[in-house]
Amino acid sequence: MENQTLAGTLVLVKPDLEIGPDAKRGQIGVLTYARSETENYVKFPEGGEAYYPAEQVLMLKDKQEIFNDLTSNGSSMPLNDFKGMYKIMLLQDRGTSQALYAALAIANDHPGLQEKVLDSISPAQKQELAKTYSR
Repeated sequence: MENQTLAGTLVLVKPDLEIGPDAKRGQIGVLTYARSETENYVKFPEGGEAYYPAEQVLMLKDKQEIFNDLTSNGSSMPLNDFKGMYKIMLLQDRGTSQALYAALAIANDHPGLQEKVLDSISPAQKQELAKTYSR
């Protein structure tokens, strides 16, 4: 399965998740096992592990994609969103796990940025979108 290559990736549990109080929504963890569209295990630094559907687990988009968005749409963005995206891109450039954790924290703190810098870990969803755009 293609998702296996995502094991070890830092991820953010969707902040607006509408399930139980112990859902750890908006928390950053490590994807330990990407099994299917409905079962993806995330381990949290403060302890505990939970599983979520793929669309509820978010990872950072590729830094080049973020850079392209900044250069083409930056002038029309609110200043705080621009600064946040720029910081995220710079942190991604460092490539350390500490920097990526900080980038996910910035994305979590700026709801307006989330759809610009975060993506679901679900490859099938991306594939469906690509089919839709290509028609």
